[in-house]
Amino acid sequence: MFSCGKLKSKKGGDGKPAITLKTQRLSDKSSFNMSNGERCTIVADATIDYPVGTADGVAADSLQRLFASYVLESGDTLSLQEAMRQVVANSMHQYDFMTEPLSDEEAAEAAEGDDMNTLKYATSTRITPIYNKNGVVTFERVDVVKKNDKVTSVTHRYYSFDVLTQTYIDLPNLFRDDAIADVCQLLKQQLLKQNNAKGNEQLNDLGFFNVENISVTRNFYFDDKGITWSYLPNELAVEAVGEPKITIPYGDLDGALCEESIIERLK
Repeated sequence: MFSCGKLKSKKGGDGKPAITLKTQRLSDKSSFNMSNGERCTIVADATIDYPVGTADGVAADSLQRLFASYVLESGDTLSLQEAMRQVVANSMHQYDFMTEPLSDEEAAEAAEGDDMNTLKYATSTRITPIYNKNGVVTFERVDVVKKNDKVTSVTHRYYSFDVLTQTYIDLPNLFRDDAIADVCQLLKQQLLKQNNAKGNEQLNDLGFFNVENISVTRNFYFDDKGITWSYLPNELAVEAVGEPKITIPYGDLDGALCEESIIERLK
């Protein structure tokens, strides 16, 4: 099931959005019999803001293909609509290994019975632009998994696009290759500062690990002041810490910028 919202614009601080968007909502539900006799109900839903045009009214065909490929993680053969439906389908299929679907009669009985022996999983995906101006748009994808109404997993992923050229923004669009090590050093220094830590040992005590090998990942987003790198659970810190974020002001990155860096447009 899916529905489309009305055409809308996401405005940036300068009042001029880089792209216009529509919203699509999708959902699916299934029930399964587990090998231990418990019933398992799976619910998946997605709310997706997707690009339909640029601020100048130019069609965003190339941007839509990139959006489907990167943000929706689809193959090249799927249309945008198919790729959006695939987001929910993939959420449902991750539980296929557990058991076989209930028959219609069993599903009806499960709906009428109590919930004491029912295991419930709910997966929710939300995709929305968090930066949308200066010819750049950054989409945030948030995936939340709940087990019996308790959150068990949350991940934030970020994808940025140059609307002027309708291309994906990767690290080579920002920094020189020989300056990546310098950006890594800035990330280490900022992580220490954000946590009021004097060294790696104190960061280890706070749940961080492998800080010496911190990397400049593709999981970053822009705002008016700088770039923020977000690290997935267990990528830079133990799961209890969550998803650490490290923000570097644009000015601190001046010495690392490549020729015609996107950052020059954002400062």
